[in-house]
Amino acid sequence: MADLILIQLSPKHLERLKQLTDASRLRTALYPAREPRPVRRRSRQYPGGRPTWHAPRLRRRYIR
Repeated sequence: MADLILIQLSPKHLERLKQLTDASRLRTALYPAREPRPVRRRSRQYPGGRPTWHAPRLRRRYIR
């Protein structure tokens, strides 16, 4: 098991850390997390889910 390292913060850094934690708590209270996207349904035709509209660019093979 690793030994714990005690970190000593200056009062200035400690105050900044408290401000950041307060801002983080306020943000989570004001803006709740978005709902996750619905799960893609699988089918026999598209086992990995429906394809995207944009096809990936094909690599061109240069023949020398």
